[in-house]
Amino acid sequence: MPQTTATTATSLLRWVSDDRISSVYQHYVVEDSERCIALWQPAGTVGRVAVGRRGGPRGRNMLPGGWGGGYEEHVWTGDGVLRVHVPGQPWSMWRWLTPDGWTEHAYVNLESPWVRTPLGFDTADWILDVIAEPDGSHSLKDEDELAWAEETGKFDAARIAAVEDARRRAVEAVEAQAFPLSVDWDTWAPLPGEPLPLASGWERVGA
Repeated sequence: MPQTTATTATSLLRWVSDDRISSVYQHYVVEDSERCIALWQPAGTVGRVAVGRRGGPRGRNMLPGGWGGGYEEHVWTGDGVLRVHVPGQPWSMWRWLTPDGWTEHAYVNLESPWVRTPLGFDTADWILDVIAEPDGSHSLKDEDELAWAEETGKFDAARIAAVEDARRRAVEAVEAQAFPLSVDWDTWAPLPGEPLPLASGWERVGA
């Protein structure tokens, strides 16, 4: 299990959609440099998720205009996850730390480049994901949800083009085993196991 470390800096990571927060969790900051921003979310972290009418494959995506105006608590179950973002790139790379060590695969979450705020960082999820394997091979995840977003107008043509460009660049990075896939992720360990409380003011868009 993750061990306790001297890491004390914390940060909100918020996913923003349609000018409102779609989800938010508090993280430990394990690196914040020109090289990357690495945020650690322990298992059991309690965040907030927007409540409203959802649809599409598996019913996970908010319908256009479907937000009900409120939020509900959401517990991050399973193993803790380390999210590593290289400033300016339209994705972050995630790996989970299990009792047996890091997962072999990495999860490339396509999203807008992170924007620094007084509370942490904001980004917008772009639905499509790339699963990166240790040998440089890859697979795509949630292509059907992206198609649904295009069909319903949730994503316009410009957003779809941005997602496709991000997918292409992310696949090239996976095949090249680019940073952070190329480094020993244990350099960011040991990592704290205690979930963080959500910071006050988390709901202020633009904060």
